Amino acid sequence: MSVKKVLAHTLIASAVLASPLIPATEWKAEAKTVQKQTIQKTNWSVNGTVVSISATTVSGGNWIVAAPEIAKLLGATYSHDKKTKMYKLTKKGTVVQVKANDKVAVINGKKVTMNVAPKTVNNVLYVPAVTIVQAFGGQLQTNASPILLSTNGNVQTKKVTVAVDGQPTQLNAIAMGQKTLYSLSDIAKAFGVAMNVDGKTKSITLSGKSKKATLLLHQQGSSVVKVNGNFYADLHGVVTKLGGEIEHGSPLFIATNGFLKGTNFNPQWLSNEYMIVTNENDEPVSNIVHVPSRKVIATIASGDLALSPDKKKGAYVDDNGQLFIVDLATKKTMPVGTDDDIKVELTWSPDGSLIYFFKGSSSDIIASMNVQTGAMTEIVNDKVKYKSDLRLSADGKKIIYTAAKEAKANYTDDSKTEIDTIDTTGTEPQLYVVDLTTADKKPTAVTTDTNNKTFSSFAGDTIVYLSANPDDENTLPVLKAIVAGTEQNMATNMNITYVATKGNIVFVLVEEKNGSYSIYRATAPQTQWTRIFNTKTTITSISPSPFSNDIAVTIPTDEGEKIAVIINNRLIDITK
Repeated sequence: MSVKKVLAHTLIASAVLASPLIPATEWKAEAKTVQKQTIQKTNWSVNGTVVSISATTVSGGNWIVAAPEIAKLLGATYSHDKKTKMYKLTKKGTVVQVKANDKVAVINGKKVTMNVAPKTVNNVLYVPAVTIVQAFGGQLQTNASPILLSTNGNVQTKKVTVAVDGQPTQLNAIAMGQKTLYSLSDIAKAFGVAMNVDGKTKSITLSGKSKKATLLLHQQGSSVVKVNGNFYADLHGVVTKLGGEIEHGSPLFIATNGFLKGTNFNPQWLSNEYMIVTNENDEPVSNIVHVPSRKVIATIASGDLALSPDKKKGAYVDDNGQLFIVDLATKKTMPVGTDDDIKVELTWSPDGSLIYFFKGSSSDIIASMNVQTGAMTEIVNDKVKYKSDLRLSADGKKIIYTAAKEAKANYTDDSKTEIDTIDTTGTEPQLYVVDLTTADKKPTAVTTDTNNKTFSSFAGDTIVYLSANPDDENTLPVLKAIVAGTEQNMATNMNITYVATKGNIVFVLVEEKNGSYSIYRATAPQTQWTRIFNTKTTITSISPSPFSNDIAVTIPTDEGEKIAVIINNRLIDITK
């Protein structure tokens, strides 16, 4: 046997073994050189997904495929003119015409000589794969395993920069049109797991760190393909199998442990990179989240933590009324005092020595507790029930809160068995200030009108709050500022839905007339507002970082609420 014939047979054999074969149909062609050939159902990777196609190799290792099948894969129409015996494939202005047993094809009106002639088997035309694919702008890589077919442009190798747990990482990839497959060895390295290839089972396993993903080569529906000795696969499928998640953006973000899910709200900043969020899946807990990586690094068994000024401790009250302080670094919890009465709205003093709160089942007492000794001091006990919105000034010298007097019932008789009328005069909510530097610490009302008052807070030396008419929903709320006992308007023409402060800066969340949401900022008590963000996404609350210009927001979802952070004017999901 000549060297040329040995080489030809070797090429044919290696090409056939490159893909697994499904039971064959015997070839009954007219040409003597292919009379003993067989048609196999062969698995090819088409645009990154393995499919089965009727094909075989002929002289010189050239692949010929069933014309109807390749036409469908290419998105072309296929027809046969019995009179002219011409077969036609057409797609978007490209026309390929061939005849059985004729090497000359007509492509867009020009004659082209093909390596092999088309053949008919069982009334099905088989055409040279490379010629047809190239005619329609695709590429066939027969040295890949399985054979790689791109229906839209050449297969391109490239490096893609992604963010793996927040860290920029380069992944080798191959691209076919809009589809990209990523290096499995690079993905394994990014996840910190090992990769093992089993030639017998034709499987690839990525495992380690309690993660495992098994991928099959040559299986229909699989994305795995071997090109130039490297394995590539669909990124989303591999990441999901390894327990991770992908967030689409620029760059692509890969969370190797997935995102925190469920209802998440009340984001509180601990530093530039860390925040604590309340999570309500089963029992409420507080999760410390590393913002760049989205990883939960610790969980505290309380869903309502009040952070200390240095952000190193959290305070909470258990179901029995016992106050606890937890060290966020060590997770050690320490009881403070022995009082077991109800305590709500825990608020730390600026120096971290005291914790203020409303006390009692009716929240009628304002008290403080010494963090070191557990000694409790009553500050206000005026019998006015249902106080709310406890806030402490930055210097720790003043308290503000909201309270409303109870309505008075007038009875028909002295035994008070039947109510005659109810007097609601003076029951509207008002803001009160307590000067902690005075001896009597007597509450002083700083508002008198009948409007509802929400989002009260200190902004430097200014008290701000949102005033809304309870009897007229069509009237826009007004942001009020109280400076040295004098009240003035800060915003009157915005539909404000949330207010937050950072120092003397006031941030407002506004629902615009077009349904979008904007965040504005101003320096209290000034009225010059600057819009710093706008989105069509619904936002329910905002939390400006005290460490940077970032702002955490809560966003409603079908599953509850999620947390996102505005970074570089983009909403970046921190939880899902």
